[in-house]
Amino acid sequence: MDWAQKPGLVTRMRQLSRSCRQKIDALIYRCYGRLPFTRGKGYSAYRNSSIDRLVNDEEFLRLLQQARALPRGIGVQIDERVIEYPWVFSKLLSYREESRFLDAGSTMNHAFVMEHPLVHRHKWTLLTLAPERECFSNLGVSYVYDDLRAMPFKEECFDAVFCVSVIEHVGMDNAGYTADESHRQNRPRDYLSAIDEMKRVLKPNSWLFLTVPFGRYENHGWFQQFDSAMLSDLISQFRPLKEERVFYRSTPQGWRDCPEDDCKSLGYWIAPKDDSSTNGKPRRPGPSVSATGLACVALQK
Repeated sequence: MDWAQKPGLVTRMRQLSRSCRQKIDALIYRCYGRLPFTRGKGYSAYRNSSIDRLVNDEEFLRLLQQARALPRGIGVQIDERVIEYPWVFSKLLSYREESRFLDAGSTMNHAFVMEHPLVHRHKWTLLTLAPERECFSNLGVSYVYDDLRAMPFKEECFDAVFCVSVIEHVGMDNAGYTADESHRQNRPRDYLSAIDEMKRVLKPNSWLFLTVPFGRYENHGWFQQFDSAMLSDLISQFRPLKEERVFYRSTPQGWRDCPEDDCKSLGYWIAPKDDSSTNGKPRRPGPSVSATGLACVALQK
């Protein structure tokens, strides 16, 4: 058999192989006592398999699309990606014809995302600072390596822009994402320049879909957590025709939707280096690096 002539079969075999690996890693994660973000203990696979279930649950996506209350038990001890990806997919439900999208920051660059029918049927450009391990050019995905503050695109060329937990890194110390030392910066107001660029490349009446860790203001050097004032500045800079804001917070019972005021005092959780366990038990429930509050914002040009 000429495997090159069977792209659908090859893709399906890869999906099955990935599914088997995820199940094994998820079992390992449970066997190790669900210690979040423990290296080699299956957390990432467990998280991704949980997200995979949610983005393939159309009823759940419709719930997010309509900004209805979340059911209990969503994403217990999982970081904010468990809300962000389904929220993005809920927005994709509205795009029935092939569209041209920009992923500003390359958060979508994962197989379980890019191979999903809601994603795969569109033309994607992923803009990030440096190449990553995974590449989906075989699916028609374009990769551009540049700065969000000076995008190499003409005006009004995208039908939507998605910026998922990236804007908080703009102008900060990004040495962990690229070997280019020029990106080791401390310019916390530069996110406004990135907002200007995202608006510039959007077609008229199109949408920017953006998520950001939200609560009290915190500057961690490599990113900053947004507070209400910063979020208002961001929206004012964009000057949208329409806007939508929804807020979520992590609880021991999972992620919950909430009013903005309920998030204002929340901090970003970064565990100490030696946080894995105490006498075999986790010191704190939840992932060792995670937002505890999240803002999901849609802005129409």
